[in-house]
Amino acid sequence: MIRAVAVLSICAASAVCGCIEFASAQSVRSDPATTMSTPGVPGNGMLSQADVAKLNKAGANQSAQGKARAKVEVTKLAKIITLPCDITDAELVGGGKIQQDGKLVNLNLYEISCSSGMGYFLQSRESQTPIAVSCFAADATHAADIARGEKSDFFCQLPANKDVRIMAASLMTAAGTACAVDKFRWFGVTDSGQIEYSEVACANDKGYFIKTPRTGPTAQPTVMNCQEAAQHGLKCRLTDGGPLSASISNQALLDSVKQNGIDCEPAKMRIIGRESESKRYVIELQCPQQPKGLIAFIPLEGNTHKFEALDCATAANEDIACQLTSK
Repeated sequence: MIRAVAVLSICAASAVCGCIEFASAQSVRSDPATTMSTPGVPGNGMLSQADVAKLNKAGANQSAQGKARAKVEVTKLAKIITLPCDITDAELVGGGKIQQDGKLVNLNLYEISCSSGMGYFLQSRESQTPIAVSCFAADATHAADIARGEKSDFFCQLPANKDVRIMAASLMTAAGTACAVDKFRWFGVTDSGQIEYSEVACANDKGYFIKTPRTGPTAQPTVMNCQEAAQHGLKCRLTDGGPLSASISNQALLDSVKQNGIDCEPAKMRIIGRESESKRYVIELQCPQQPKGLIAFIPLEGNTHKFEALDCATAANEDIACQLTSK
């Protein structure tokens, strides 16, 4: 059995906790940032500003008839890649020949808005599979270009798509988490180009990540709080990560160990994390009474799961490594 343990973001001062460390258990998933494209970096459908500048915007017809034709075309494109979008508005941004993967391809670029509140750029590329890029990603690239002093036209401009914070708030409400979005940052897109991650900070100082699939007829955005996101290697930066509980202190963890009959006067304590399912806090203690080391699984805050203590050798069999106990 391998236990899934999330990274914790709490720490309180304690005389015995001078060496408290924050570390993820071995079973935490790898950081998506190591396999993601980041803002301002072309890839996974992100057009460079040079490419956008080459597009012929003269063909973009924003009349009622032109927008109707655009909606017919993007409906076909969205169906090909099963884009999760009930299209409410669409327009042709421009078109032309663009160098992609060493070849010149005839590309048309459309912007669409969806009933969910999401917005995208859609690229048609002759016989190749269409590509969808969210307004979140486009906005991040636009901001990165502006920060470098470059002219930037690659950002969403349909009325429903202009404010990414409003877009994020709509998606979160649809996912069941109300949030008056105060701050927003696009985190990145996986190398497969199928999933994007964005971070938001709400007006109440709570932080979340939005996971936005680009494909799949039922692939709707989902929301993770900062602790859930930590299990996927995503670290909240717009907020403090949202402490798991202001009432949890190092002393509360130590008291629980003592109350459960464990003989240990700790010299050091390391907070490892919190279980994904049982939600018990997981700590390592170094104390002379436990020469084989000690890992404790501590239920607090009304958690009805049982307290559990393991020596380091037993914990290693469950993929949790001790660091305070000498080998």
